[in-house]
Amino acid sequence: MNLENANSAPLTANGVAVGLTAQASSVDEFSFGLLMNRALGGSDKRRPSDKSANEVQVDMILGQAQNLAKMNDQYVETYVVRGTKELYALLGAIYSYALQINESVLKDHILQRMRERLESEHDVKTQANTPWLTTVLRFILPTDRQTAYTYSKVLQVAHDENLAAQELPNYIKERGGIAKITATKEDAEAAKAVKTHKEAKTQMLRKILLANAKQAQTIVQVDDKFVLNTVEEGKKEGTFEFAVCVNPIGQERRVVRFIKLNEAMETQILNMVAEASVSDDLATTQNNLDVLREKLGITSGWGMQPGDKGYQPAGLPALNSAVQPEAMINAPMNSSIAGVTVKEAMF
Repeated sequence: MNLENANSAPLTANGVAVGLTAQASSVDEFSFGLLMNRALGGSDKRRPSDKSANEVQVDMILGQAQNLAKMNDQYVETYVVRGTKELYALLGAIYSYALQINESVLKDHILQRMRERLESEHDVKTQANTPWLTTVLRFILPTDRQTAYTYSKVLQVAHDENLAAQELPNYIKERGGIAKITATKEDAEAAKAVKTHKEAKTQMLRKILLANAKQAQTIVQVDDKFVLNTVEEGKKEGTFEFAVCVNPIGQERRVVRFIKLNEAMETQILNMVAEASVSDDLATTQNNLDVLREKLGITSGWGMQPGDKGYQPAGLPALNSAVQPEAMINAPMNSSIAGVTVKEAMF
């Protein structure tokens, strides 16, 4: 009976029973999508412009960061920018004060009194040879040694640049601030120290070469046509002549030409040789050179200069005329001649 009734139900145009169509129409075909939307906290009434409570809280937190950024800008303007400007003005005032001392006929007395008071009142000891700007800054800032030192370097740069006190604040600003100026000065001082040391090594090499030349065993007579003079008119000729040699085999050297160079070109060559062969310990090298000179009986000439140990003006009898012929120009590689290390390729 039931089966019969079910089979007798009329069909729609698409072949589906009328009763089944009515039942299916009550279920929205997007119900699964809405179910997932509710599971994720959404709503079918939600618009793209709507924000959840969580999103509003996030916006509030991000807004606080913007407020802090504004507070930072205000701080920088109030304390950093204005403070830096005031600091530069202060340095200008200190510089003006220091210049007054430097230009005073009582400068030495003022600095001496500053040193005395620094020692008696703050137990800060400074030497008479301490730079005058350093002394002034230590007197102004006796309890802050580092700041006094930093300020003194800035003022020393200003003094070296021949600046007026009123020009200093803007000068510091244009140079990128105190730290940039002091770093630049330290770099310059370091570079200057390196350059001075290299020049001293080159000068030491000159003295060693000239000392060894006194007892050189390799002596050759050279026709002028084999000596090429490259020194231009107006240029100063160097101390040495340089040989162009060919080494065909073994220890044999064949001299092709001798060359005269101007002093500047000679210095460039000696700089390279000194850097490769002269010790950085110039004090010890100088002591060894003094010993070599004494053994060679050198008291003047051959690189000896007034003030050098054992120097005597030409024409006066030598105090010690002993000569050690073993100090030869062609010493073995890396051997020590009276304590002075020489290289075969160099000498």
